[in-house]
Amino acid sequence: MLVGRTLELDMLNSSFLQMLEGKGNVLFLTGEAGLGKTTLVHEWWKTIAPDSAIYAEAACSIPIGNVDVGRLEALQPWADIVAHLQKLEDDDSARPEKKLDLKKLIFDSAPAWAWALPIVGGIAHGAMETARLVKEQHSRNFTPADGSEDNINAQSQHQVFQQYANLLIKIADTMPLVILLDDMHWADTSSTNLLFYLSRQITEKKILLIVTYRPHDAIAANKGEGHPILQVKNEIVRYGGKEYSLTYLNDIAVRELLVHTFPDYVTNDKFERWLRKISDGNSLFVTQFIKTLAEDGHLNEHGAFIGKYEDVKTPESALAVVVERTRRLDDETRELLMYATAEGEEFTAYVLEQLSEKRTIDLLKELQYATQAGMIVQRGKVRMLANKTTTMYGFSHALFHKALYDSLIDDQKEYLHRKCFEILKAEWDRLSGTKERTNSLASKLLTHAEKCGEYEVAAEVALEAAKGAWQTYAEAEALEMLSHVQRLANDYETLFIPATRDAVLGDALLLRSKIDNLRGRVNDALKCAEEAYACFEKITDEVKCIDALNQQAWVLLRKGHSDRTEVLARNALLRAEKIGDATREGNALNCIGNVYVSRGENSTTLQYYTRNKELSESHGNRAGIATALCNIGNACSGLGRYDDGLADLTQALDIFTSLGDRNGIAMTLGNTGSLYIHPPRRIRQGDELFGSQSRNTRIHRESPGLRVDTF
Repeated sequence: MLVGRTLELDMLNSSFLQMLEGKGNVLFLTGEAGLGKTTLVHEWWKTIAPDSAIYAEAACSIPIGNVDVGRLEALQPWADIVAHLQKLEDDDSARPEKKLDLKKLIFDSAPAWAWALPIVGGIAHGAMETARLVKEQHSRNFTPADGSEDNINAQSQHQVFQQYANLLIKIADTMPLVILLDDMHWADTSSTNLLFYLSRQITEKKILLIVTYRPHDAIAANKGEGHPILQVKNEIVRYGGKEYSLTYLNDIAVRELLVHTFPDYVTNDKFERWLRKISDGNSLFVTQFIKTLAEDGHLNEHGAFIGKYEDVKTPESALAVVVERTRRLDDETRELLMYATAEGEEFTAYVLEQLSEKRTIDLLKELQYATQAGMIVQRGKVRMLANKTTTMYGFSHALFHKALYDSLIDDQKEYLHRKCFEILKAEWDRLSGTKERTNSLASKLLTHAEKCGEYEVAAEVALEAAKGAWQTYAEAEALEMLSHVQRLANDYETLFIPATRDAVLGDALLLRSKIDNLRGRVNDALKCAEEAYACFEKITDEVKCIDALNQQAWVLLRKGHSDRTEVLARNALLRAEKIGDATREGNALNCIGNVYVSRGENSTTLQYYTRNKELSESHGNRAGIATALCNIGNACSGLGRYDDGLADLTQALDIFTSLGDRNGIAMTLGNTGSLYIHPPRRIRQGDELFGSQSRNTRIHRESPGLRVDTF
């Protein structure tokens, strides 16, 4: 039921019609809790012709037990949009025009987002990499030239963002697209940055992004420093985005609400003014308090007020109204919903069944009652837990979640968090070694683990989540998770097994070094790599020690310290040869080769690159062979052997093409373009490699998120 929102509906309709004309935009709906931002969008969408556009929505995760999990879930709201779109694809009742071959669209346009496909995300990701994995003999023997983790689907967050833009644009080319992002004041930084990125991409597309947030919570976020959505909103509005702040209900809207609630309602100016005054026009306050007044006998079946106003206990806030509403639930349902709050604002029937120890049939019956009472809603999606499909529910408003969670006593909270931890930990362990360990699962497991004193597990989960976040180059979220690892390892040092602490802390420091190095913070990167090495030395982990040595070498090379770089890289090479680790041998050889590049000694450079190619050949590592050939081609160019260099690059291009490695293809073409610049004479094989300028342009167009110039 929607009242008093005529202007807001007109504004939504206007933005929608402009979008249908190819004028995409971002619309911000702001207002404090209880004003009906989400309800407004839902009710507006019901008025839109079902065949006119595709609609998808996602809500940012609200805090669990005062822990802001949303800021840890890198790009999760946008992943949830993908899940919603996939649900439309799987819906047998969906109109044919809304059927999307989403998996193919992702494979073609946004492979870095395959992880976001629900349930089958890991399977889908595996399908994309099958050929590569088989050809690589089911192992990853190749380490990129900079020593970073390999990511064949994207090489920067810019590419990750561009791929998502590609996906939305391709969908919108088929049918207009409307997306709701709810509660962005709880979003992670990368999700907010992606919103800004998309705002510049959709201005001439049939895409409308609707974003809701609470100004007060956004201002108070990040310990008073403010949430990035505030700055992003200002910039988007500055360049054409729209903002509409929802106001409180006026007297006319309050009367309209009473008429909708009580069909035989007779106007009562005094009652309406009183109701408006005590509620300040907060729609959640008014709707819930009307129910309380009716139950207490102060309103009859026609909505007429009975009794004296001074006899009515008036709540102080919308939260107070909600607390009273939850108090009036029957004991069993209220207790069940209190248990549900421990999992979060969204909860699953499976976890709640374990927490409540109720029979499935009894649980579903009580959830149905709570749904009818307006406390919760069924999200209409499923999630796999313990190899079972389970239904997702959510509280109809964040205030219902808060009121019920706050009513738990400390012992209850401790017990429920422990149970949630055990359930989610079992799921985490089940997904070990797969691509389905999501940041959402990690952030929730981390929260419950820390709340029940499982600090080692919390640190290990935070580390894995950081690695996952960095796979999409979500720097803020990766660093946030790494800071949790360091905090847990340092604050609870005596509660860790020493070897476990050093291993987890060392891995965290090493990843932080790689992030800092990529972002140009070379001094911080070197310090973290040195500290990581010290951790690995304590536990005599030779493989990780070599990784830390290689990392130090790459950072020092970037700082221009070639002599120290060579010493560390040769140390890493000797230790890798001793244990027969081809991956780390190759990394060290690449680094030493680059040292000689910096000295202008191309003949020596060529020797190390050739050794790396031979090493890759001996282990059947075709990606490593291709990368080595690129390096050899560059070294040949430095020696003036342009035809040899071009031949090596041609071989590299063929291998990368057979592997479907678009980043490798782009790198090879870029190197070849550089080679074309240098020779004073025509390279005979040049036309054979490029064929024509159109081939180069095609690679640029088809490589998601890549920028490759034509030559």
